[in-house]
Amino acid sequence: MGDRFWGRIDFPARMIDAEIREALEEEGVGFNDQGIIEKSPEFYGDEVVVEDGIVTMSDQEANYGCFSDLEDLLRKKGVPFDRQSGQAYDYTPELVIFRPAQDGAPALDLTIPLHDDEPIISVMEIRELLAQGVEAAMAYLDQHFPAYSPLSDFVKEASYESG
Repeated sequence: MGDRFWGRIDFPARMIDAEIREALEEEGVGFNDQGIIEKSPEFYGDEVVVEDGIVTMSDQEANYGCFSDLEDLLRKKGVPFDRQSGQAYDYTPELVIFRPAQDGAPALDLTIPLHDDEPIISVMEIRELLAQGVEAAMAYLDQHFPAYSPLSDFVKEASYESG
C-alpha cells in the first residue's frame, strides 16, 4: 500500500467532468444537489475546498503524498494541476506541475524535489552555473524550472460556484 503522508492537489473546478467527478467521489469527495463540492463524511482527507475556482484537496495520509489515480486521470484529460507532497522518512517532498499542451507549446509535466518548500539544487550545480555565467544559468533554469501558467489562468469567472 505504501507509506502515507501529507499531500495536496489543486486543479480548476470548471474542468470537472463526469469521469473526474467519479474519481473524486471514489476519494470520498462529496457533491451537493447542485453538483458543488462539499466535504462528505466519507472523505478520508483533511480538506476539500473550492476557492477562486480552484479545487484544493489535502490529505495527511495520502499514499506517498500523492493522488496517483487522480493525477493520471487529470493528465489524460488535459486538466492542469499542482501537487505537493510532504516529507516522511527518507522520501523527498516534491512539487509536481502539470500543464497541458496549448498554443503550440508542449505539455509540461515537471517534478521538482523540495526542501522547506524550495527546489533542491546542489552546491556543485550552483558553482558550475556561476562559473559559466548568467546565460548558462538562465538556460539551466529554463530547462529545469521552466516558467508556467498559474492555475488561475485556467479558471473562468462564474463557471463554478462554491457552496
